[in-house]
Amino acid sequence: MGLLSVEGRQAPAKGTAPPAATRSVSAVRRSMELTLGRFPAWYNLRPMQQKVSKTETLDADLLDLRAFCLVVDLASITAAARAIGETKGSVSRRITRLEQALGVELLRRSPRLVQATEDGLAYRLRVGQALELLEDARAAVQQAREKPSGHLRVTAPFDLGLSLLAPLSAGFAERFPEISLEMLLTEAFLDFDADQIDVALRAAASLPDSSLIAHKLQPLESGLFAAPAYLRKRRPPRRPEDLEAHRLLLAQTTRGRATLSFRSRDGLERAEVRVRAAIAASDYSFCREVALAGAGIALLPEVNVRRDLEAKALVPVLEDHVLESDATLFLVHAGTRFLPPKVRAFRDYLLDAFGARGRREPAA
Repeated sequence: MGLLSVEGRQAPAKGTAPPAATRSVSAVRRSMELTLGRFPAWYNLRPMQQKVSKTETLDADLLDLRAFCLVVDLASITAAARAIGETKGSVSRRITRLEQALGVELLRRSPRLVQATEDGLAYRLRVGQALELLEDARAAVQQAREKPSGHLRVTAPFDLGLSLLAPLSAGFAERFPEISLEMLLTEAFLDFDADQIDVALRAAASLPDSSLIAHKLQPLESGLFAAPAYLRKRRPPRRPEDLEAHRLLLAQTTRGRATLSFRSRDGLERAEVRVRAAIAASDYSFCREVALAGAGIALLPEVNVRRDLEAKALVPVLEDHVLESDATLFLVHAGTRFLPPKVRAFRDYLLDAFGARGRREPAA
């Protein structure tokens, strides 16, 4: 009762109705041709066998389930084994494992006969639905990999985020509309795990060893800048030592004091000057605003003042000297083997924007 077809049985004569058992098989098969290329994607065991270790119980069970469904649908262990590239004995052992795990008989077998029991047919229907759900999940993940999407959390220093990331974010959002971008601008080094960070921009001379991956975007060159109104009131400095007579606007100082190292553009002179800030701040943006108001000479990253220089709202000071700095802008992300598509998209977008493809550091 409820038995399926016989291996090696002759086909019914034309014009006669197929046996009831064969009609049950037809209800299961979804009217597909008996060739591997026309089966659902989850039928194909061969890619799974190449990647899955025998010790991985869950995936091994899935292989057994796929083999069982194929035996039922083909009504033949031999045909199923041929379709998936295994031996008949291997497929038989898969069925035996399932029956032992379930404690029921799924197939009745003899040298020439393969019959699915009523329990076997019911199990085939439920397992097929489950395998289709798994295939849908796999397809969804693969589609997401091909088309980046999701929520992306990026952290960066406040000033660099405003001057560098803000202009680039518009282009990124237009190119990847399926990615929602959240920018966290702070001077703190947020933790990738605790703060759920996907990508970080960090400015430093070097980064400590860790499991993170860092890409060099560009050197961060700094200079001294002042508003024309300030320089009309005070004589512009000609040498680094002249800075002691000026009001300096400095960020990230130690109790308002800092040591500035200079070299002449011809490389013949070097100078080191200990200075005191008239106004000290925790970020460069504040110093820039104070400089624009004509309150002093600000030490600022050049990327922060490009527009101000073009508009002549600020002008460079001590142009014959270069501030020595080994600070570099890094893009940092997790060192995972499978980088999420949204992270890869943002990383590649910034590397292209900075012309920094291939500048990868082993530490972050």
